[in-house]
Amino acid sequence: MRFSRFVSILATTVALGLSHAPAALADDAADKALAATEAAMNKAKTLYLEYEAKTTEGGKPEKTVGINVWMKGEKRLAEFTAPADLKGTKVLILSPTEMYVYLPSFGKVRRIASHTSDQGAFGMAFSQGDLATQKYGSYTPVVSSSSGKEVKLTLTPRSGQTTSYAKIEMTITKDKNVPGELKYYNNEGKLVKTETRTGYSCDGDVCTPGTLKMVDHTKNLTTTLTRKKVKVNEGINDDTFSKRNLEK
Repeated sequence: MRFSRFVSILATTVALGLSHAPAALADDAADKALAATEAAMNKAKTLYLEYEAKTTEGGKPEKTVGINVWMKGEKRLAEFTAPADLKGTKVLILSPTEMYVYLPSFGKVRRIASHTSDQGAFGMAFSQGDLATQKYGSYTPVVSSSSGKEVKLTLTPRSGQTTSYAKIEMTITKDKNVPGELKYYNNEGKLVKTETRTGYSCDGDVCTPGTLKMVDHTKNLTTTLTRKKVKVNEGINDDTFSKRNLEK
């Protein structure tokens, strides 16, 4: 496959029924809710996950991809295990602006342009940014509704911030403080994607979704990531997240 097909691959993993309030609640409540969610999403010191990703697009055969993901802080390494033409491909994310890909067919490590983060990852409905986002500091949250079990936040970009979406509607389950649904809108106010995160399981206070499903409404495209394995807070050497390690 050509290199251009890979530059948008993401390393990761790598997520209703509300009673509507008559007006948005106080911003401090939204800040606290979002902060609690970010804390819950980032409790693990390290994570290792194995995923099977199935992508369906209207009228086309289903595509299946296997991905193993190592995470430590903001650093991530993803290795593709299937299909055969992707096996051994690795993607390293050191920061939102520093990403690298190793393609076995080329035998070289190449840097990924940061502006490709909005593009789909190997034909999936998830973009690089969708799967990599663990924090929402670029957005201002407002509580739009709340019930006994869930709270719904509306996130809009902070002044001066460049974000992938003009608005995100996030539904948070109160028992675990984790996202159950995220709706993504473009600058025209159109709903472009809907993501659901279900089947959460917890190892101590670290909770991860068993299934992440993204529907891209603009492309009639759906990708479902199913977690096959997870290891929490097991030692991962810092050298794992090095460019030299990509070629091993």
